[in-house]
Amino acid sequence: MTTLVAGQRLPLAQLGLDGAFPLTVTCDLPDTDFTLFGLLDGQLKDDRWMVFYNQPQSPDGALKQLSPQQFTLDLKGLGPNIDEVYLTATHATLPLSAASTLSVDLGGHAFDARPALKDEKAVMLVRFYRKDGAWRLATVAQGFNGGLGDLVQHFGGEVAEETAPAPPTPVTPTPVSLIKQRQQVLLDKAEQTQPGLVSLIKAASVSLAKRGLDEARYRVKLVLDISASMQEEYRSGSVQALANRALALAARLDDDGEVEVYLFGIKAHRKGSLSLDNAQDFVANMRVRLEGGTHYGPVMKLIQEDVQKEGGDLPTLVLFITDGGTSNPNNVVKLMRDLSRKPIFWKFMGIEEGRVNFDFLEKLDDLTGRAVDNADFFKVRAPVRVPDAELFDLLVHELDSWQLGAQRAGILPSRR
Repeated sequence: MTTLVAGQRLPLAQLGLDGAFPLTVTCDLPDTDFTLFGLLDGQLKDDRWMVFYNQPQSPDGALKQLSPQQFTLDLKGLGPNIDEVYLTATHATLPLSAASTLSVDLGGHAFDARPALKDEKAVMLVRFYRKDGAWRLATVAQGFNGGLGDLVQHFGGEVAEETAPAPPTPVTPTPVSLIKQRQQVLLDKAEQTQPGLVSLIKAASVSLAKRGLDEARYRVKLVLDISASMQEEYRSGSVQALANRALALAARLDDDGEVEVYLFGIKAHRKGSLSLDNAQDFVANMRVRLEGGTHYGPVMKLIQEDVQKEGGDLPTLVLFITDGGTSNPNNVVKLMRDLSRKPIFWKFMGIEEGRVNFDFLEKLDDLTGRAVDNADFFKVRAPVRVPDAELFDLLVHELDSWQLGAQRAGILPSRR
């Protein structure tokens, strides 16, 4: 039996939970309700995938509620229309921290959610998610003070409002979102100066909106591997294409729509800002000199220094692109734990060509001992030909959950 704590992520196979397994909640707070949500790309596409007392199983029967606090999950029985499942707890009037016991038993493995709770009336207890063809577990214990309505809206569902008829009120102008206004300015500029980026910016918008991040604000930094094995990716234009996609994200997330670019091999290098003014042939104009090594540590420290200088008004999204593991793993693990207390989310993208071992990046993805889970990793095959919609979904995957966790930990303001 494994004892789990909040913030862990690990393969279900590691727990011996490859097939169907029971899910049992122990809670002593009366009138607490428990629900399973089946999601696709972070969204509740269909109310039939809410499994609770009034709807005790999903359309395919893979998710079932047997009693108020007992469920069964058959994740292998889920089709491609579901890639995440959350177990949640809600209470109509009281914070769930009022319970003296709130724990989840997953086929004999125990997770005590109670120590991580504060004033939430709606809590995401555990999350199951599909990654690289295998199901994984994340212990969450995070949520919302507003209750079930906030939770459903977070998953992209609609909540019916029950309000008494109100007397007519004077029509007032709709408030103008300064963020949306700035995004439109950047989109207009792209149409004039870089028309090839317009479709990318719109695709990035869709992926961000799926995660509730359509008005989020981040600095965006792009980190590019210049080890010798990356030669073909630079020669073929793949790196320039990836830089364009980073710029498209910045056009949605960053006030100035710019991306600070860094290179790393043996050493770390600052290469200035990528923008709508210089995107054309930006990578070629860097005149990269490839180096004979792969060291993550120096460039991570460089970014840490720059984030410190820039101040804490905005969080930072780092898009870290590499085709191999680092040669200083222990140093990077320590850095990752230290940086978990900083407003930085690290998105590692591995370019897989030949027999590449990305075990270290998988380790960073699931690293314990952090203040908050501050990293995500995915890999793609070389040459990089992932459709734009899929790539943007991968690039912003877990950014919303990091943001929520960072707010709870006091790393970010509670409202952004």
